[in-house]
Amino acid sequence: MSDLIIKDSQLSVEAVIEKLKAAVPNNKFGILHAYNIKQTLADKGQTLAEECHVFEICNPVVAKNILEQDMNLASVLPCRICVYTLDGVTKVGMAPPSKHIAQLTDKDLSLLVEGVERALIRIIDQSII
Repeated sequence: MSDLIIKDSQLSVEAVIEKLKAAVPNNKFGILHAYNIKQTLADKGQTLAEECHVFEICNPVVAKNILEQDMNLASVLPCRICVYTLDGVTKVGMAPPSKHIAQLTDKDLSLLVEGVERALIRIIDQSII
């Protein structure tokens, strides 16, 4: 069973992205980078049939707190949310930080990480309706 959190939307990829761009700052995060993977691959001569966008987002206060506890966790920051299609269905997903951060550190960061995860799920939920 996958640990990924993936939700379907009746909206187009473009509509979900617009809602995501509004939901991110409303939840005290910022978009650091946005990638159009389909376009990037096309620019390199590769064709991807499905849409695929990846957004790197960050709450700077929480990121600082996490890095002060364990600088090795820089390898899993910033958080990522993806918007893509699969068989004509728009999907929004993420790898939950509570799963991979707990596996990568012996520090108890559960209070920080659980808050981040709840916020990311809110962002996804606000993006898909």
